[in-house]
Amino acid sequence: MPFGHHRFARRILTAVAAVAPAVALAAAGSVLGTASADAAVTCQVTYSSTQWGTGSGGFTAGLTVKNIGDPLSGWKLTFTFPGSQKLTQGWSARWTQLADRVTAENESWGGTVASGGSLHLGFNGTWTGSNPAPRDFAVNGVPCQGTLPNMSPSPVVSPSASPSPGPLRILIEPKQVTVPEGGTASVQVSLSRRPEGTVSIGTAHMTGDEDLTIVHSPSFTPDNWNIPQPLTVAAAEDDDAVNGSATFDTRSSQATAPSAVLWTATEQDNDTADPSPSPSPSVSPSPDVPVDNPFAGATGYVDPGWAADVESSAAKVDDATAQKIRSLKTTPTAVWLNRIADVTGGSGVTRTLKDHLDTAVTQGAGYVTLVLHNLPDRDCRSRVSDAELHIQGNGLNRYKAEFVDPVAALLAKPEYRNLRVVTVIEPRALIDLIVGTSQGIYPCEQAAGSGAYLTGIRYALDKLSSLPNVYTYLDAGSAGWAGWETNFTPLAAIITETARGTTGGLNSLDGIATNVGDYVPLQEPFLTGPNQTVSGQPILQSRFIDWNPYLNERDYAVAMRSALIAKGFPGSLGVVVDTSRNGWGGPARPTAASTSSDLNRFVDESRVDRRPSRAAECNQDGAGLGARPVAAPAPGVDAYLWIKRPGESDGVGGPLLPEGSDRLIDYRCDPKGTLTPGTDGWRPTGALPNAPLIGDWHHEQFVMLVKNAYPAL
Repeated sequence: MPFGHHRFARRILTAVAAVAPAVALAAAGSVLGTASADAAVTCQVTYSSTQWGTGSGGFTAGLTVKNIGDPLSGWKLTFTFPGSQKLTQGWSARWTQLADRVTAENESWGGTVASGGSLHLGFNGTWTGSNPAPRDFAVNGVPCQGTLPNMSPSPVVSPSASPSPGPLRILIEPKQVTVPEGGTASVQVSLSRRPEGTVSIGTAHMTGDEDLTIVHSPSFTPDNWNIPQPLTVAAAEDDDAVNGSATFDTRSSQATAPSAVLWTATEQDNDTADPSPSPSPSVSPSPDVPVDNPFAGATGYVDPGWAADVESSAAKVDDATAQKIRSLKTTPTAVWLNRIADVTGGSGVTRTLKDHLDTAVTQGAGYVTLVLHNLPDRDCRSRVSDAELHIQGNGLNRYKAEFVDPVAALLAKPEYRNLRVVTVIEPRALIDLIVGTSQGIYPCEQAAGSGAYLTGIRYALDKLSSLPNVYTYLDAGSAGWAGWETNFTPLAAIITETARGTTGGLNSLDGIATNVGDYVPLQEPFLTGPNQTVSGQPILQSRFIDWNPYLNERDYAVAMRSALIAKGFPGSLGVVVDTSRNGWGGPARPTAASTSSDLNRFVDESRVDRRPSRAAECNQDGAGLGARPVAAPAPGVDAYLWIKRPGESDGVGGPLLPEGSDRLIDYRCDPKGTLTPGTDGWRPTGALPNAPLIGDWHHEQFVMLVKNAYPAL
């Protein structure tokens, strides 16, 4: 088979329009300036101001400065207040005012602005008499000339005022659910807005397995319309060994636009087709007919080691909780290859890659997910990296010869030809390079300077993408780290640069993976967008969101995919999202938007992501299991997966390390530690106490994840 042949066979049935992370602030205007023909700076500024008071008062201003010239390695924005305005506080830059002249200079961590990139700045001030907008913006002395429209008047005081009602829609999440044979499962239903009366929900069986039936339907009132309720489907016991599926049509006579929502349930059969340990080849898909989506119509591999850890926790809890826990033992999770011994065998390894593959064949699994995570000096942003290989110790050559080559050789064996192998390549490596170098972290600067990360990833793609049964997904960060345009744009560029450097070019990738090991929720139901306002202020400016326009992971994943397609990747490029720990359910989950008129309080009371900071990433207190693994949950998204195995510790959570350990405590995992997320000072880590070493089973965390699962178990 020619190199990369199966990439061209993939087809995404529903196209997704490109999404650009733009900031469209109320009453904002654009001014475009160019200097002489040889000038390096060309800038475009969007400015908005919200003021309060009569005759005098205060105001908050937001600026988006877009660089449409050459890349900048440092910047200084200047402008003049035309009235009596006084700067009181600013963020995302070092702000000063001398007489009526205002200067904003880049922080040490934020001086780089790519061509086409933007800065998002803001400040508070006071005014007397009038508050006209500045009209002489300049970057590095080059004017951004033009005319601004009038600024917005005083904001509407009442935050509770409601716009005219939009269409009443039924919302269902997820759109695909797996039902154990003889058991039940639920999708979560809510409404898009408050109804005028009671709304009854009806569901019809459209096509497919008649053994799948609806056993519970919710209804909604004006008081509970936005609280998700279960719509439950049951799978009857049968004698076949087929994972049957059925499509359901859910609607209401009161709902509009559209009045019906289609979703799918798939039975997870408990019968055995063949008592022999080797399944029939017909159970698994044939690699001779490459598929658009490797997860569609296929059952994932269940790691016996993870299932045993799950059972160990079930044995320690009450019966009701144990029943929920045991229902997860057949959930597919990824296999992490963190060191050479995970592939070839060695001390402390109970199951090698070959063991996993053989077990997957025995199970009759359609796909297995492998995570390659062993670059030299990996996790360069971590102060406690457990990297096996090092750049200074011939690590790159060892990565190629002792790690990647044996993986590729195993996957090429004929006994695995009927198994779809999904590879997630080097989580966080590329976003670590971008964030780490901007923060001056030496290991990241060393990795960037040596080219080891890009070279290693390219080698892995060259070796794996040529195999007909292997599908390659390169890690693409998460909304919490890569959502800011200063990170988003460079990450899209470095992903493209990395793929272009392979033998197969942009066709060497089947897709990207986001949120791996992170906690960003798929949706924020009560935060409708970065330009949603509270007392006239966009929530983009709030302490938690901190100018990051991507409030949830699904929007980020689709936007990154679109950005990469715009750079030349084929339209067949897919996305997988790690939903293993981003559920954020349980009693702390908000059930409605806050009514506070204070910007920060509104966001904090409305968000389902309960972390103290979007930079918090270690054993997060209050997290829950997210959407169960499912294929094609949204246009352009190949699957939601459990890539990070729920219940595994992210790192030692203090106060003390296990006896005899020579490891250091990672400050991000110290429950008494603090984070510095950027512009708003110190915040707690949000980490659980007494967590074990990274990768070890964390019983208390797993029980918490189960209790806080969303959708609920």
